[in-house]
Formats: sequence, C-alpha cells, structure tokens
Amino acid sequence: MVETKKARRYIGIYIRNSAAMTPIIRFNNDGTSTVSLITIGGQIEFYVIGMGTAHQVIQYYQSMVINKAALPPYWSLGWQEASPYPLQGKSE
Repeated sequence: MVETKKARRYIGIYIRNSAAMTPIIRFNNDGTSTVSLITIGGQIEFYVIGMGTAHQVIQYYQSMVINKAALPPYWSLGWQEASPYPLQGKSE
C-alpha cells in the first residue's frame, strides 16, 4: 500500500509471479523511493488498486483480487458426531 500526497489516501499495489521474485526497495536522499523487482522468469501479474482509504483498498483487494473462500456444503464436512458423554476406552 502506498500513501499518496493527499492525507489518508492510499493506492494498493499487488504483484504476483509464478516464479521466484525478489523486491528491492531503495530510499533516496530526496525523500522518494524506488522499487525494483528481480525475477527468474514466469508470468507477472501486476494489480493497481485505485485510490481510497486504507480500509477501502484492503476491502477491494479481498473481494476482487484474492476472493474469499466459499463455505463448503455441510454434507462435505464428513460425519461429525457430538456427544455429551466423553469417549470411553476399551478398559471401561
């Protein structure tokens, strides 16, 4: 997340690659910074999420980029037997 010149306004940046990737962040003397990416190949996906508050940027990221996991159907969770009595061993 990158803060813009406007107070409390942010831009989200999400970079995904199928191969190894190393980000390098350099802070310059003039107050700016530079981001470099070193990759060994693969396909790079670069997402820029529009300006908003930090909460809005994160909310958009969760809903559009990574998606929330759907709940599985109840029957696919397997047999879940709940008993008010503790399990007893063979000796009892």
